[in-house]
Amino acid sequence: MTFERAFALSSVLLAAVACSGLLFAQSLPLWLALPTALILILSVLQAGGMSVVRRRMARIIISPALSNSLSLGAFVIFLVDLIFFSRDLLPAGIHFLVLLLNIKLLTLQQRRDYRHLYALSLMAILASAAVTTDAWYVPIFLLYLFAAVWTLLLYHMTQETGSAAGAGMPAQPAIGPAAGPSRITAPFLWLTNGVVAMTVGMTLAIFFVIPRVGVGALQKTSGEALRTSGFSERVDLGTIGSVKQDPQIVMRVELPDRSAVSNDHLYLRGLAYDQYNGRSWSHSRTRQRSLGLVAEGIFLARPPSSRPPGSQSLTIRQDILLETLDTAVLFAAPFAELVSGEFLAVQADAMSGLHLPAPPSSRLRYSVTSQVPQLIAEERTATALDYPEAVRLRYLQVPAGLQRIDELAHRVVQGAATPFERTRAVQQHLLDNYRYSLEAEQATLNHPLEEFLFTRKTGYCEHYATAMVVMLRTLGIPARLVTGFLATEWNEYGGYFTVRQRDAHAWVEVYFPRSGWITMDPTPAVNAASAASRWESLGRFGASLRLQWDRLFVSYSAKDQLAVVHGMREGSDFVREQASRWVASLSGPSAKALSRLSAMARRFQPGMAGLVTGLFVVGLAIFLLMVRDRIGLWATLHLPIAPSQGAILQLYARMLRTLEQQGLRKPPSVTAREFAGFVEREWQAAGPLVACITDLYQQGRFSRRPLSQDELSLAAEQVGQLQSLRRM
Repeated sequence: MTFERAFALSSVLLAAVACSGLLFAQSLPLWLALPTALILILSVLQAGGMSVVRRRMARIIISPALSNSLSLGAFVIFLVDLIFFSRDLLPAGIHFLVLLLNIKLLTLQQRRDYRHLYALSLMAILASAAVTTDAWYVPIFLLYLFAAVWTLLLYHMTQETGSAAGAGMPAQPAIGPAAGPSRITAPFLWLTNGVVAMTVGMTLAIFFVIPRVGVGALQKTSGEALRTSGFSERVDLGTIGSVKQDPQIVMRVELPDRSAVSNDHLYLRGLAYDQYNGRSWSHSRTRQRSLGLVAEGIFLARPPSSRPPGSQSLTIRQDILLETLDTAVLFAAPFAELVSGEFLAVQADAMSGLHLPAPPSSRLRYSVTSQVPQLIAEERTATALDYPEAVRLRYLQVPAGLQRIDELAHRVVQGAATPFERTRAVQQHLLDNYRYSLEAEQATLNHPLEEFLFTRKTGYCEHYATAMVVMLRTLGIPARLVTGFLATEWNEYGGYFTVRQRDAHAWVEVYFPRSGWITMDPTPAVNAASAASRWESLGRFGASLRLQWDRLFVSYSAKDQLAVVHGMREGSDFVREQASRWVASLSGPSAKALSRLSAMARRFQPGMAGLVTGLFVVGLAIFLLMVRDRIGLWATLHLPIAPSQGAILQLYARMLRTLEQQGLRKPPSVTAREFAGFVEREWQAAGPLVACITDLYQQGRFSRRPLSQDELSLAAEQVGQLQSLRRM
């Protein structure tokens, strides 16, 4: 194929690939997509050398005046589309861009027309990136890069002529010697493909190196938030059941420590409710408090001191990708202690529910460290439990007129000797004697709970949870209703839970004084519809690829870049340590070998050779000793620090500022431990707090073992106590 024909073909293919991105994104209406596809097909056939199409297209002569008139008409269509139809700048601009591209494909005559076509194609591929975040954009973008490199190379390889080679007219010879062969040869083919591969590599490198900048003007803003139920100030019986057949994805939850949780299920807590009026649940206290910052981007939801004395808990870390919802609730395994993400603020209610100041306008990626309470053995066998007065006043409320439910509860727990046995008896009664059904009709009586327990005996999860809470409260056991999601769909390829709208769930939290709030679920399990097929397995594999695409490209931010740098730094610490050991192991044998060489040299030249060899041996030994320490010092001072180190540095700096306000300033020449001793002598009340913070600071800053989340929480709590002290 000649350069001229290849140049015309690659130019048209470049425009076709750019338009295909908009077609796959469904950004073009039918009245525009059909003529665009027809024009692209005819242009490709003409550029490829099909004689029939070339002769037919040659008869179509478009003058400059007609071309300008078509462009003006496209602008008029753009205004009408913007005002009356699309009513949004982004889709109307895309339609206008495609109209101009179609006009340019029909009027390719001069070399400048091809340059205009390249500019329009670039804008089209950028527009398709603005309207989609799906993984299918990857092959479209790679094809565009491939066609762009070929087109630009052929543009410079072809000679300047008065007519377009793509129109099928023979190129006129240029004045002067030939620049090279006029056809595509095998070396040229492989060289160009190598340039394409190098371009793709450089594009990926630039993407991961350049800081992320959000361009709001090019974002797609016409999408609506996913509607959810059961996460407002009030929950009516039956609201959660209405979304139980909705397969839309709400979130994806990754578990960095998979051994802590089984792959069967995971409760993701949303909100808790304490007041029941006979038909719906509500909060008695709606005031929310703002969470404090432990470090940059890390919020402390519950300090470790808030756990009941002697309690036991299971630590669960979660990385959550939350879709755009119409609620400001943040979901996490109970109970969240540390929350990190790109949030300006996070709030918590009186029952440990997490909230944002407003519903998010885009996807959210955040991490949570939760402590799941475990029931201790003493409270399993205790015949009586001493509940605090505040808990009894708040979590034993029941509406009037529930005598039948009271009688049922006492009849169910006959023979149960402990509060735990009574709780299990109520739970087992609901599991064994009632049926879960999505076809259950809405309650029509004034007391839907009685209708569920004594008439229909079938209902949704909120019916079961409400029944258990009310029955326990009539027995004097504090309990409350919780709404959230029950994740059961495990993706074995990506190692995460896929949570859908149909996973919305309600369950019960029962209070035990020393163990805390224990999760219990009285809803029967739903029978699986069918066994998983190979297509479902492929679907889960594709979903894991889409999640990786979202993490590495769509949601890649400056914070992710810092995480990569920190990972490289931790890797470099390991390499440096191994290199130091290797240098130390070789320094001794190397010195012995060089001393032998110097002794041999002295035999031949006793004077100068001995002096040079001795200086070389001493200099090499000193250099090896210096390198081992200098590399470690340089890495400590210049390489980026890990997130845990940054957190303890900020807490230590906050401690120093607090002490300076009280008249105790740390001189630069005094070490951290010396300053802690000085504070203990001058201000005895603050001495233990400063000593504890100093120990954690030295461990986190200079030890190779990073601080845990519990240790960071302890340091934050100690700094808070120090700030509350006043020096006399």
